[in-house]
Amino acid sequence: MTAYDRRMVLRAMGALAAACAWGANPKAWASAATFVIPHRPFILRRELERGLAHGDSLLVIREWRGHFEHSERGTLVDGAQISCTVDAPAVLEPIAAIERERIAPGPFPAELDAEGRIVDDPAVTVGTGRTAAVRAALVVLERLGTSSTEMSEAREYLGQLAEASGTIISEIPPDLFFPVVGEASERRDLALPGGVKGEVLVQLAARAGPGGLLESLDRRISTRIGEDARNSRETWHLRVT
Repeated sequence: MTAYDRRMVLRAMGALAAACAWGANPKAWASAATFVIPHRPFILRRELERGLAHGDSLLVIREWRGHFEHSERGTLVDGAQISCTVDAPAVLEPIAAIERERIAPGPFPAELDAEGRIVDDPAVTVGTGRTAAVRAALVVLERLGTSSTEMSEAREYLGQLAEASGTIISEIPPDLFFPVVGEASERRDLALPGGVKGEVLVQLAARAGPGGLLESLDRRISTRIGEDARNSRETWHLRVT
């Protein structure tokens, strides 16, 4: 793959990262304090902005209406998407179209443990989102006139990249609903194919209201892959209705 083609792949790769929530909570992130379950429903809002080349960005905003409930297993949270808006450069319209049409489950349904953290569910995976993003990125390359041979290389490169990045991709922060208030950060190296070096810096800041319930959780992600550097932002807001 030539340097020009690699730049095209990196450009499309920005869309791949945009469709995922990069970064997990740092290891030093402690457990949340005692929490109080609200009886009223709420609106959960997620803003995901991915920085692209030439100062462009891809912004996806989703909202879900949800509620807490008690069951034999403990505290459950359920909800459904009620809106989605996407703002993206024209060249990334294939990715934008996918996001507008996709009904994302978000963090629902979720089971909370005794500390208000989301219990891991092996039935929930992030692979589907990454697969759709890789396909969308390849559509972008096709529109740029990439040859069949180069497309084959790009498909392999993007697929390997998705697998490599999977170790740090977290769809939902485990302490989303009852976050630890404060700030934290963590830097991680990426093991990428072809000897390409990369790193991700994740910075977190969280605020909570009465009973420890989420007010806002902000994740700033700086990604560097080779000479390509991008900044992303993911912000969650919760409002009781």
